[in-house]
Amino acid sequence: MAKTFLLEVVTPERAVFSEDVSSIVIPAHEGYLGVLAGHAPMLCTLKPGDIAVRGEHGEQHFATSGGFVEITPKRVIVLSESAERTTDIDIPRAREARQRAHDRLHAAEKGTDRERAQAALDRADNRVRLAEKYGKK
Repeated sequence: MAKTFLLEVVTPERAVFSEDVSSIVIPAHEGYLGVLAGHAPMLCTLKPGDIAVRGEHGEQHFATSGGFVEITPKRVIVLSESAERTTDIDIPRAREARQRAHDRLHAAEKGTDRERAQAALDRADNRVRLAEKYGKK
């Protein structure tokens, strides 16, 4: 049996996931990072992307909006503004949010914070992409 470690995915609203897992792949700011039990301690930032988790229940995926991760040999904690299982994403609603973000970014109204609008579009694109790839069939 593969060695395991505790993975906790936490948002300001709730604990999204807390289980022993055998591996994860996370969207670190400089690229995707794989983690196994016994990993060297580190802290890093996350960008919007896919948290891929392998454990007793097979492979699971979570859409994250970015955040921070703390890695120790026996535990990984992901702190994110938002994170959700890809199977829980309402695809039509996510597409609507993506369209709103796209419209806001491209409206070019005076006073629009383009960086913030682009970040919202990136998050919405990520949710739609992952829901369509790993969500409910």
